[in-house]
Amino acid sequence: SELMHWIDHFANEGVRGISICDTTGMANPQHVKEVCEQAQSKYPAMEWTLHFHNTRGMGLANALAAVEAGINRFDSSLGGLGGCPYAPGATGNVCTEELVHMFDLMGYNTNINLDLLLECSAQLRDLVGRALPSQLLLAGKVDRIYETVCQS
Repeated sequence: SELMHWIDHFANEGVRGISICDTTGMANPQHVKEVCEQAQSKYPAMEWTLHFHNTRGMGLANALAAVEAGINRFDSSLGGLGGCPYAPGATGNVCTEELVHMFDLMGYNTNINLDLLLECSAQLRDLVGRALPSQLLLAGKVDRIYETVCQS
């Protein structure tokens, strides 16, 4: 593939780390897992970082596929803020607090205080003066209890 061609090129130039970016949100979990497994198998000493945007709602699923393939480093953005200047309608990077929440729930040690991260996301929302793409900021962590209609 063209991606593996460029990975080979830079690996042969002696780089120690490569970031694989999906800045337009075109990736899907199956392809992500295949690419990660192939790249790591060929270059096991390489430091890999993945960069996903959530433009088509696949950001978290792609990150999960990458983790299952052995990747442990991701670019992300607080509140999911951002975009892509050459892809109209593209969203920001996958949301940092949503990545941390998912990985924490799955038993991965992120060493990140999710409560403080959510506080920072709320401060960012207030600073920019508009809602952020973060669903976690709206809904709260999975242990948040809601009163049902029957209980009120």
